[in-house]
Amino acid sequence: MKYMTILLFVALSAHAFKAGTFNIRNFDKSGSSTNKVLLEQMIEDMDADLLAVQEILNHRSFRSFVESKLEAYELVLSNCGGGGGQKLGFLYKRSALKLISVEEDKRVSQALSRTGCGSLRPALVAIFEDNNSKRLGAISLHLKAGGGKRNISRRATQYKSVSSIIFDLEDKGIDRIVAMGDFNTTGYDLKNADYHNFLNLLSRTQSTTTAEAIECTSYWKGKSYSDGIEEASTLDHIVYSKSFGTPKSISVGSHCEKVGCRDVYEEQLGESYKSVSDHCPVSATF
Repeated sequence: MKYMTILLFVALSAHAFKAGTFNIRNFDKSGSSTNKVLLEQMIEDMDADLLAVQEILNHRSFRSFVESKLEAYELVLSNCGGGGGQKLGFLYKRSALKLISVEEDKRVSQALSRTGCGSLRPALVAIFEDNNSKRLGAISLHLKAGGGKRNISRRATQYKSVSSIIFDLEDKGIDRIVAMGDFNTTGYDLKNADYHNFLNLLSRTQSTTTAEAIECTSYWKGKSYSDGIEEASTLDHIVYSKSFGTPKSISVGSHCEKVGCRDVYEEQLGESYKSVSDHCPVSATF
C-alpha cells in the first residue's frame, strides 16, 4: 500500500501542463471557409490543456465547431474584436482546468470609454484553477499589426499595458502567469526598436518567451511580393513567468515545422497555410 501511495504521488506530481497559442487566420470570414477538418487535427495534435486563439471572425461558427469536434474543451471568447471584429479567447480542457473568472482588459485596445470596444483588440484575462487547486493567470492577446514607426509606437504602449495586467494578477497572489498570442513583434527577427520594446516587457515582468527556443511562428509574402517566396517571421509568443521554471519542451507546428522555418515558395507550405492560417500553433509543456 505504501509503495502504491508513493507511485500515485509521483504520477500526480509529474503531471505536465501544456499551454499553446494559435492565430487562426480570419476564422470563417464571410465568403470563405476555414478547413475545419485540418484545424481539428492540428488542435488535437497539440493536445494543449490551455490554448489561446485569435482572429475568430465568425464566433457562432467557431462555437459550433468546438462543441461538435473538440468535446474535451470549453471555450470562452471576447465580446470585442477591434475594428476588424477579430475576437480572441481560450480553449481549455475541462478535465485539467476550471475557469474562475474572465474579463476583457481594454487598456490594450486603447478604448476611449469603458463601454466602447476600441479600434484595437482587447486582452482577454482569465484566472483558472487546476486539479491541485493552484491558480493560473492567462492572457490572450492580439496586438497592433505593422512594422511602421506609428505601429511600433502603439505596440510599445500595449506592451506597457500587458505589463500592468501581469502586475495586477501578481497583486492577486497569482505567480503562474502566461501571456499568449499574436504579439505582432514584426521587429523581433530584425532586432530593431520593436524587439527592444518587447524585451523591456520581458524584463519588467521577469518573464521569458518561447520564441527564444524556436525559429519562426508565421509566414508572409515578404519584402518582395512578386518573387513568390513566403518569408518566415516571429510574431507569436507564450510569455511565461519564472515560477513555471524551464519548459520541458517548446514546439511550433504545421507548415513552420514542415519546412523548418526556411523561406520557401507558397506551394511548399501546403494545405495548413492555404486553408487554415498563415500562423503556426506554438506550444510549451511545463
